[in-house]
Amino acid sequence: MPDPNALPPGIQLEDGESVIRNGRDWGAAVRPLLLTNQRLICPVDPSGGGMAVIRLTDVRDVRLRKPSIGFASVVIEYGDQQRASFPAHFNPERMRADIAAAVDRAVRSTRPSAPEPLAADRYERLRRVGELKASGVLTDAEFEAEKARILKEP
Repeated sequence: MPDPNALPPGIQLEDGESVIRNGRDWGAAVRPLLLTNQRLICPVDPSGGGMAVIRLTDVRDVRLRKPSIGFASVVIEYGDQQRASFPAHFNPERMRADIAAAVDRAVRSTRPSAPEPLAADRYERLRRVGELKASGVLTDAEFEAEKARILKEP
């Protein structure tokens, strides 16, 4: 029996990439069907006529297409108007949810974190505290305490 985590010919895992799910995990006989933490490797269409290797950060939408007769298909929209789809005979909702969750994780991991407060912001707060002191709202002791607090912040 072939290894369900085996990569299709010509495809290798990249640095830091690992297999999350494969067709067998979902009860699918679709080949190739591998979900990694960086890519989805799947058929281009239900006929199995080609293979798509899709970066999760390029995925725009993951949905199910459920015809009135027959099996559901998972449809992946990615890149510039590109689409891949494959049959989901068993567990279609789980397949869609697993792929969508992996896409969300991949996209979140590539977003830059919130920028650190700029030094200019610190100086602006010091200026405002100085104005409050000058206008008599803050006493000398309150001003010094607030100034020390602001200057201690990273």
